Amino acid sequence: MSGDSKIGPVGAVGRAVPLRRVASESVAAMRTPAQLQPAQENLPAAKLTRLAGSLADQAPPVDVARVASLRTAIANGSYSAHPAIIASAMLDFHGRGTE
Repeated sequence: MSGDSKIGPVGAVGRAVPLRRVASESVAAMRTPAQLQPAQENLPAAKLTRLAGSLADQAPPVDVARVASLRTAIANGSYSAHPAIIASAMLDFHGRGTE
């Protein structure tokens, strides 16, 4: 082992001076929740929480009348699906397999 007195027996760096806490520094460093608010508003979690809350307050983007008419048409057998149109729309949505 070298003569460096700051390196302990397992290679860790030792403390050069003992730690001491000054009461006035620790009290001055404490912040109230109101003082922390501006810093917390920039956190991604806080932004997502506010966004989720605002989305939960909104009505869902569903055309209820259209859904009711489709349910009625399916129930009485008058709804017809066109497989070629559905397949084409699916391929358009997914890029027709060209990547």
